[in-house]
Amino acid sequence: MKKTIIGMFMVLCVSVSSSYGETITLGAEDDWVPYARADGTGLANEIIAAAFKRVGIDVTFKVLPYNRILKLVEWGDLLGGFNVPLDEESKKKYVLGNTPLYDAVSAYYQDKSKPLKGKNRDELVNKEKVGVVLGYGYGDHFLGAVEKGNIIKEVSKSEKTNLKKLSVGRIDATIIYDKTAAVLLKELGLEDKIEMAFQNETTPIFLAFSRKDPKSQYYAHKLDEGLAKIKQDGTYQKIMDSY
Repeated sequence: MKKTIIGMFMVLCVSVSSSYGETITLGAEDDWVPYARADGTGLANEIIAAAFKRVGIDVTFKVLPYNRILKLVEWGDLLGGFNVPLDEESKKKYVLGNTPLYDAVSAYYQDKSKPLKGKNRDELVNKEKVGVVLGYGYGDHFLGAVEKGNIIKEVSKSEKTNLKKLSVGRIDATIIYDKTAAVLLKELGLEDKIEMAFQNETTPIFLAFSRKDPKSQYYAHKLDEGLAKIKQDGTYQKIMDSY
């Protein structure tokens, strides 16, 4: 059954060679600019490839929709996938290393002509409709606000869709990571209509490994080791600065 499901998806595989011997395949999401793109490039892709290269491991990226990656990792059909936010749910479902790939800042965005009543995330208590993306994580505070009924989660398939819905008044706000918002607002021509209201949180983003793969803990450790090395030699900061 799982093989049939996997076969239904067209996959872009991007191989990044370190000229050593060992190769692993990881799931890379296809639509979270600038962190990960449909062509297999992105900030996260570069960091992961560079880190594993420093510890002698080649990486092949299998580019798929984010929600599909999470399922395949959970089932054990993929060793790991990214970009997974750190929260209670991800800690239970996956094997995570000690070091995040990076910290991403997410924020609530609003229509300038219809600003939110609340001035910070704790003041969102009027059942505001907040647009989010299917399968994405937004941190424990957001999960708690939804559970309490303070806000209403409106799910769509993409951040572009949420921005368009916000621009025509179908939702009250949407949560987007700041680097992504900068790219998409310009692309959609909504820079003069939609603005950041206030920060949601700074979220550590991880490469998540499958709990069903016996080597997941090993590769999580190797990634930690590689990240430490590229931070020490300046490679990590060069990648971050390029985005």
